[in-house]
Amino acid sequence: MSRIQSSPSFLPPGTAPSEGAAAPAAVPPPTRTAQCRPASSAVEPYRGPSSGPPPALSVPGPRSGPRTGADNQFDFGVGGAFPPKPTGNLMEQVRQGALTAAQSEAAAASRLMGESAAVDGYARIHLDHLKPSPPIPGAPTSLTDYTSTIPEVAPAQAYAYFVRHPSAVFEAAGIRVRPATAVLVDGAKLFLEEKGFPPVWAPITVRLEPDANTLHITTLDGHPLRGTNRFVFAEDGAGGTQVRQYSAFQGSSPATSVGMTVMDPIERQHDIWRAVHAHLHDTLRPR
Repeated sequence: MSRIQSSPSFLPPGTAPSEGAAAPAAVPPPTRTAQCRPASSAVEPYRGPSSGPPPALSVPGPRSGPRTGADNQFDFGVGGAFPPKPTGNLMEQVRQGALTAAQSEAAAASRLMGESAAVDGYARIHLDHLKPSPPIPGAPTSLTDYTSTIPEVAPAQAYAYFVRHPSAVFEAAGIRVRPATAVLVDGAKLFLEEKGFPPVWAPITVRLEPDANTLHITTLDGHPLRGTNRFVFAEDGAGGTQVRQYSAFQGSSPATSVGMTVMDPIERQHDIWRAVHAHLHDTLRPR
């Protein structure tokens, strides 16, 4: 598989995008800076929650510094079907599109209200009604394999930091977690709030595997993408950690195709995960 040049599109990934509303005129995609290699491993779909206590480790809190992941060997490869296409039957796509639009309106209100107990309360109620929306088996799926390293840091420590500081991890990429969340727990449901135009609430659920130092993120109903992200924190063979992130996604509604014509959600997705990997490196690596 080889790097796919993405055309202007919309929506953050995981996202974004980031992880369903009117969009501005097309803008040129950002300059690509990361090198890319062929993706070599399939992504596992969401398999339901499994219990497990948070790791009992002492880990540092969030901190800032000048590194910005400069020496974390961040790399990624793409494969599968690009650009992502809407999947599911027409009724399902209409349902997903309606939820995306409603959640975009809530995201706009959240941007105006800022840190608000009322917004967090609404988010909790709304999330209760959303179900996992992983890629549909057998349908064309876009794949991305991200990797980075954290020298001199054990995998369990890196995993524990992600679990204990989710807000700091995502804020490094300009993403706010709604409702406000101090620590990830198995089965948690959250919105990742993308502040772009239009703002987006991208709903996800989390599954934790502390014994394997693995964290799974699966999109929920109304996310612009059907997708999974699996973060595996493993020994790098040199006393540090290799962070490997397997991403698989499809479009959830016609909004995906509309977005692909006016913005560049694929590049935004790469930028979000690049920032997440850089934050883990810069925070955890001894100085």
